[in-house]
Amino acid sequence: ASGACGENATWAFYENGELRISGSGAMTNYTAYTEQPWANIRHLIKKIVIGKDITAVGNYAFAYSQNVESLVFEEGSKLERIGILSFINLPKLKDVVLPETVTYLGAYAFGDCFALETLYVPQGVNYIYHSAFNGSSKLVLSVAAGSYAEKFANEHGIACTAR
Repeated sequence: ASGACGENATWAFYENGELRISGSGAMTNYTAYTEQPWANIRHLIKKIVIGKDITAVGNYAFAYSQNVESLVFEEGSKLERIGILSFINLPKLKDVVLPETVTYLGAYAFGDCFALETLYVPQGVNYIYHSAFNGSSKLVLSVAAGSYAEKFANEHGIACTAR
């Protein structure tokens, strides 16, 4: 299965459970998780790979993909934004390393990720919506010392380790 998921972005799903986003630019912002072009196979997705030339993950893009165990951003990623509810309720996802180019995390971006233990937040992140991690109670953010993300974590009672 494959198709478009942005003006210049495409998706492909493989038998091994991998959903790969390719192309360039921003992904489509969806207004509900049922609008995802892969909605009918969402339960089969085990791994999400975001191509290096994708600049924004759309709203609701991977919401409720409940069997996702791995989220990978290709080396050299140009990703800047993670939209609202992009990765909400991925209950098997444990560790995420965001690309250094990310600056923005929307509302509930990683909300209700019940198994999420570590999330690497790049030093350049300058906006995190207050509910970005709601319900992800095991989460410990890896943040740059003195960064916006460290201040955010401390102000919102989110566990973090400074690097």
